[in-house]
Amino acid sequence: MSTQEDRSHERRFFRAIVDFPVTIIVPGHELVLTGAAVDLSRGGMRITTTTDLPAGQPIVLRFTLPSHDKEMLVRAKIALTFFDASTKRYAHGVAFTQYTSGDHEKIAAFVASKQPTK
Repeated sequence: MSTQEDRSHERRFFRAIVDFPVTIIVPGHELVLTGAAVDLSRGGMRITTTTDLPAGQPIVLRFTLPSHDKEMLVRAKIALTFFDASTKRYAHGVAFTQYTSGDHEKIAAFVASKQPTK
């Protein structure tokens, strides 16, 4: 039996394992945090920080993809947050909400280059 619910555990986009620094800006709160990206997809990323951020919080991410030289500014929203006891850091699932088409193409190409071939 194949239903939409049967595939609910599958991700919409492939997530590449990454490790690069990210600056998280919380608009309206004069809060700038540093974190690390641990996975990246065309639609979002997972970042880790020492600060808890609530689900639904709009943020701006500033980062440079490995092997690229142009810094990106991407608007996003915290989709979920949990504390990772093994690393003693907060992990945040982040959904991209606004970026330039050029940045989207670079992110998509970078993620595609990390995807295993079948």
